[in-house]
Amino acid sequence: MSASHALTSPRVVALGREVALLAFVGAVTWMATQYVTVEWGPAPCNNVVVGLLVAGSAMVPAVLRRRFPAVAVLAAATLFGWYPATGIALAISSYSVAARVRARRPRVVVLTAAAVLPMLIGLVGSGYLWQVVIIEFGIAALVTVAGPVVVQILLAQREQLISALREQSRYAGSTARLQERSRIAQEMHDLLGHRLSLISLYAGSLEMGAPQHVSEPARLIRTTVRTAMDELRATLGILRQPEPAATQPADHTGTRADIFQLVRQARAGGVRVALDWSGDDLSEVARPVRQAVHRIVREGLTNVCRHAPGSHAEVVVEHGNDRVRVGVFDDGRAAAAVPGTGLGLAGVQERVRLLGGTFTAGPVAGRGFRVTAELSLAPAAPAVEAPAEGPEDTFSRAGMSAVLATGLIGAVAILVVTFNTVMFDADEVRLPFETLALGSTRDEVVQKIGTGSPIARIASRGVEPLLPNKSDCSYTYYEQQNGTAMVERYCFRRDLLVEKTRFALPGA
Repeated sequence: MSASHALTSPRVVALGREVALLAFVGAVTWMATQYVTVEWGPAPCNNVVVGLLVAGSAMVPAVLRRRFPAVAVLAAATLFGWYPATGIALAISSYSVAARVRARRPRVVVLTAAAVLPMLIGLVGSGYLWQVVIIEFGIAALVTVAGPVVVQILLAQREQLISALREQSRYAGSTARLQERSRIAQEMHDLLGHRLSLISLYAGSLEMGAPQHVSEPARLIRTTVRTAMDELRATLGILRQPEPAATQPADHTGTRADIFQLVRQARAGGVRVALDWSGDDLSEVARPVRQAVHRIVREGLTNVCRHAPGSHAEVVVEHGNDRVRVGVFDDGRAAAAVPGTGLGLAGVQERVRLLGGTFTAGPVAGRGFRVTAELSLAPAAPAVEAPAEGPEDTFSRAGMSAVLATGLIGAVAILVVTFNTVMFDADEVRLPFETLALGSTRDEVVQKIGTGSPIARIASRGVEPLLPNKSDCSYTYYEQQNGTAMVERYCFRRDLLVEKTRFALPGA
């Protein structure tokens, strides 16, 4: 593996997680297609081939959710309206919208549309069985849209709380270190200053009234002690400062010209080093990031000069769309390896961590020593210090992933139960027609069937059965799967239901 490929290892890990998520979405969706089906879809998804196509379609919103969250959730909502088995795709897309769309109004509009769009599709596809649609898709909206949004909000609050606790801990530790440093400086000043003052006093006493050959060395001791006292005060004054003054870097720090200058200096020192720069210059990048790039390359080349003289080295800088990757590598063919303290690398690692980046340094079997880092180009200032991830953080992340996966499976199970409770079948007996008894009031009938359809009234002329005497009628219609249009007629006398009739429209 080349040095350039070694820098892409974080992408490989991220790609692996994404593939695992897509496989999870596809598998859960395909299993749901075997249990959840509706009559108005383009094709019945309980067929194996159609089920696989539906599962593959559910992966598309999952792929789009990061870069285009609004498009992903609307596509998932449309697919869910036709195939409720794809509820997991809608849930994941809703979570991404809540996490990535920062503006409140667009976020609310998109999520509302995602909740309403499947309901409209179900209403049209079911032949306007609005009572069933509201129940089924209302529950589905809670499970696939509202639920993931609430989960994201709670997790965001959890992260904010953890960040606040870590910041508080970091501040307390920093304050304790500053207090300890000041205390040590004070002790050094009191103890050493007192001893040096006594030495100066003894030397002055010896200088007075002593022979020439004795007074001259005594005067030299007294002046040396006075110089040491001045230097001690200056040094301890630096230790007492809460933040050491830092020199401001030049504006070209971390640019291509600056890195090339470091490489040229290393070559002048006898190191055979090559520079591999890909992408644009870093002149427009924030100064803290450019500082880190300069520091990483300088420390890496310094380590090669000190600890691996005679080896071939390579400096790699990759400027991507949103990140920059830096690496310094040597081939391990050093004439004599000199061990170091590792303090320089520790300082570089601290700087990279403060910027929210990743840093690795260490030997590679048969390949020498490597120093690599990856930094985000977005932040304009160093981020809050965060402790390195430990085993407990990895366990917590794995546990959270397991909980979320279990929640998604539970949401799909709720959808399976919900949609199988009341099946959407326009050929089934029309509940209002069967349950409305003769003698019901007009208000009771209107409450269940609505005010009626003028189109059905017009279409029934000449083909409907005879009307009861002195009655007025209300008409509704629906379409069967075979295309036959059915009309239901409710006739009233003195606002009481006296007849109800169902008949087909010929030629429809």
